[in-house]
Amino acid sequence: MEVELPEVGKVKVDRVVDCKGMVCPRPQLEVKRAASQMKEGEVAEVLITNPASVEAVPGILKKTGCTLLGKLKEGNVFKLYFRKGT
Repeated sequence: MEVELPEVGKVKVDRVVDCKGMVCPRPQLEVKRAASQMKEGEVAEVLITNPASVEAVPGILKKTGCTLLGKLKEGNVFKLYFRKGT
């Protein structure tokens, strides 16, 4: 699947991390686990419905050597996109 991100352009998504309905710290743990399983350069889409988790995930990404590419919101679902590596 491909997604168009503002200021980034089209990005190929390699995996989806579905954290809808989860509350802290579960989404952060799921993102950390997904990041550890990804190969360098792969991109993930994270689906979150908890606004507090949306704020916490970027900190986890920095600690796992990932780069936040962008955030989108569709209805009550936040979509965060990150790449393994820089």
